[in-house]
Amino acid sequence: MSTTNWKQYFDQKAERHGASVKSSDYFDDASFFMQRDNTLRWLGKMRGKEILDAGCGVGAFSEPLTHENTVYGVDFSEKSLEFAAGRGLRTMTGDLTALQFDAGKFDVVLCIGVIQLIECYLPVIKELARVTKPGGTLLVQTLHKDSIQRKLLRLFEQSKKFDKMYGMDELKQALSQQGFEQIEFLKLYHPFQFVSMSCGEGMMSDLFCTSFAIKGRKKID
Repeated sequence: MSTTNWKQYFDQKAERHGASVKSSDYFDDASFFMQRDNTLRWLGKMRGKEILDAGCGVGAFSEPLTHENTVYGVDFSEKSLEFAAGRGLRTMTGDLTALQFDAGKFDVVLCIGVIQLIECYLPVIKELARVTKPGGTLLVQTLHKDSIQRKLLRLFEQSKKFDKMYGMDELKQALSQQGFEQIEFLKLYHPFQFVSMSCGEGMMSDLFCTSFAIKGRKKID
């Protein structure tokens, strides 16, 4: 699906569902909150930080961070951003490959459920790395290519809702190339209500991991 079509898709979802998490593209509300709560817990306590939510949608994922931090939200869906602003994000429309921020501005950069929607993710990772300050954290969450559940779903799903999925080693290499270290994974196993954490990949249990988050710390020169 093209960028224009994705914009229309999420504009229409925001028009229909408003600020509800149903405007995001999760299986159901329970899946959204399970992923959000576990991911933010894994990220750790944030206070007084400048945070970017790149591809923020209606802002439901990063809303809990707005209470003690300054959270910026960038998205191409203007309708979604109306609701994100209501959740406390400082919003702007923008291209994730050409952000309107100075280099090294953010303590934390989040990119949740975005890279599976775009044709080429590496320019996005490069730009997110640029705006992450040295010593700051980049966290990306996406769908897992090697998931048995995902492979089975592809056999039965007639309409392709997303274009790409990724392996953990691929994302680890991408972050490493952009100067990140201390790289870790959070693995999620929908519909099961548990997660696991690791510094590597390739375990047998990864076959049942439906999505994962990866985070790294940007090296200080």
